[in-house]
Amino acid sequence: MSEGDLFEKKAPGYLWLDAEFSSLDLETAEILQVALMVTDANLKRIAPPEQDINLFIKRQDDRGISPWVKENIPHIVRGCLGPDAVNLGDAEVRLCGYIDRTMGPIREQPGDRPLIAGNSVHNDWHLIRRLMPGILNRSHYRLLDVSTLKTQWTDFWGRDVPPKADPDFIREYFPEAHLKEDMDQHNAYFDIQASVAELAYYRKHLGMKKG
Repeated sequence: MSEGDLFEKKAPGYLWLDAEFSSLDLETAEILQVALMVTDANLKRIAPPEQDINLFIKRQDDRGISPWVKENIPHIVRGCLGPDAVNLGDAEVRLCGYIDRTMGPIREQPGDRPLIAGNSVHNDWHLIRRLMPGILNRSHYRLLDVSTLKTQWTDFWGRDVPPKADPDFIREYFPEAHLKEDMDQHNAYFDIQASVAELAYYRKHLGMKKG
């Protein structure tokens, strides 16, 4: 093994992805909202905010949506029933097109592709694998789960989690954020930007230095 084999290339980008779903049963849940934004490994935008993807998935009614979702995030349900919602197939085409525009053609080796990133992103990955497999064909085999750092921040360092629901916190640690006044937690587009800010916070306060 050569010395170069011991080091991996920097990821070409992070696919910040979040979805809101109809229930917590990931084997049967459906996607209600999906958002996607791309940054480089330094958490700088690769594309301007107006190119970010933020879609509600069209539904005919609210049947099959869990009582918790109906009670706690009714605005997501309304978005799915509204005139701007799109069907799942169209959403996948738009998400894949965005990745291709920002990251270029699909790279032959999965290890050369961008990482899907976010909080508890394994849940989103599970639904994407089942319902939007084209995204997985464009992504790395690893996931960047900010929740891993969160648990170590609280369990090992004994610190309180940062206030990622606070728009001022998000703008401080992710100055390129594009937030709307009517957005908060449990909105996929808000959440991906909060996840970028949270990762930037941990990088700063855990003393992670660039190699």
